[in-house]
Amino acid sequence: MKINEAAKRLHTSAWTLRYYEQIALIAPVTRISGMRDYDETTIAQLQKILDWRACGVTLDEIKQLAQLDLQDDTGESQREILRNQAGVLRDQIAHLQGSLNRLETQIEHLPTKELMTSGLH
Repeated sequence: MKINEAAKRLHTSAWTLRYYEQIALIAPVTRISGMRDYDETTIAQLQKILDWRACGVTLDEIKQLAQLDLQDDTGESQREILRNQAGVLRDQIAHLQGSLNRLETQIEHLPTKELMTSGLH
């Protein structure tokens, strides 16, 4: 699969795919007549990387995860990195939920059209 097809399928840019190869997040992609040709294994690997990025995992952490994938057959170190990020996401969700609750309270306390027309605001 050519780079533009892969980028479209993965909902990312060709630049991102090139960059991930350049910084060695993925192995060098096979080239046919000088053009990258992504196989299904690489596409699956890229999807995992993009999912981790969407969850806030840093590129350095992704490099660690990739290295551990090659050497850590128990997966415990990978679980630790991902559990830490899950904790960060839970904290962000809690903060956002608090912000949403405060905003909804403010909305409830705004004068309504009926109050404004009756002069009771």
